[in-house]
Amino acid sequence: MKKIKHSKFKNTGVLFELLVRQITLEVLNGDKTENAKKIVKEFFSNGKELNKELRLYELLQNEKYSSESRAEKFVDTVCEAYLKLNQNELRKEKYNLIKSINESFDSQQFMSSPIKNYKVLASIYKVFESKKIKEYDIKDVFNSKITLIENITSKTISKTIESDKLVETYKKQDKDIRLLTYKILVETFNKKYTNLDSSQKEILREYINNISNTSKFKEYYVQKITQTIKELLESKKQIKDKVTSIKLNETISVLKSQKIGRTVSDTQVSVLMLSQELLKEINTKING
Repeated sequence: MKKIKHSKFKNTGVLFELLVRQITLEVLNGDKTENAKKIVKEFFSNGKELNKELRLYELLQNEKYSSESRAEKFVDTVCEAYLKLNQNELRKEKYNLIKSINESFDSQQFMSSPIKNYKVLASIYKVFESKKIKEYDIKDVFNSKITLIENITSKTISKTIESDKLVETYKKQDKDIRLLTYKILVETFNKKYTNLDSSQKEILREYINNISNTSKFKEYYVQKITQTIKELLESKKQIKDKVTSIKLNETISVLKSQKIGRTVSDTQVSVLMLSQELLKEINTKING
């Protein structure tokens, strides 16, 4: 029996995550076409079968149970709900969604961005597909189901994610779409910033634009770190307050100690963002 081949283009959870990322890029780049936003509104609105399927994906990603037996029953229950979807309509909607994505974006570039929860999303796809076909590799589907159970029973570290004012520029948009934009940003930046200046927006833009080109962003990051240290040292000459000077010294020390591996981590990007925030505060004090 053949394994169920996973397809990114047929995985509703993957497509939605990539569209969310594209919406963020549209906001940061000032893209007035808003193609991703339009696609999400058209294909994931209430009442659509894709919207219903997406909710099932989200349940299997986010719900938590303490015991494996409860988790297994939960997976089975979600699968039952999946089979109740109008499969013909779902196939039609997904076909048109993929067509719209291909017409609006470079499909290869669109699909190249890494997905953090890819393994779970792929497992959901395989488990759902197994409910619609008669023959499949039992071991493969079993392993996918185990992945889902492990995800559901795993302990998560709770974090209070505060509002990021980057999305203030998007306040007038539909609430659901603003939340989509916010969702991708808070994955990395869960600190509360004041209004972001051009330098901070540039960092975010470079980070998201080059998420699949890690070497290019690494080069940018090193240059930005060097530039920020230089600017902090210049600002330090004009600061007389001891507390602020200590804060500056600590920040410079942290920046100098950054050890960059093959890729720049989310934490390192956050360090740079916070350093820029400090620099902005100090320049405000200096300039009165």
